[in-house]
Amino acid sequence: MTTLLAEAKEHGDETVADMAERTGISRSTLHRLAAGTKQPSLTTLWTLHHAYNIQLDTLVYNDPHTTSATPRPPAPK
Repeated sequence: MTTLLAEAKEHGDETVADMAERTGISRSTLHRLAAGTKQPSLTTLWTLHHAYNIQLDTLVYNDPHTTSATPRPPAPK
């Protein structure tokens, strides 16, 4: 979420209210995402991606609230 907040500021969105206005995502949802108490839906990720030109994987994996998990081996064919 840190990358998202920095990117939002670069787009002129200084507050969560600014972000909500640009994206159509409610302020409460944005606050919960920033606090790490809510996981974003694919629709939310897609909306943020388009609003701030951030890659989806950056939105998912650069979140400081995300715990690193051991990668799974590929499924057998």
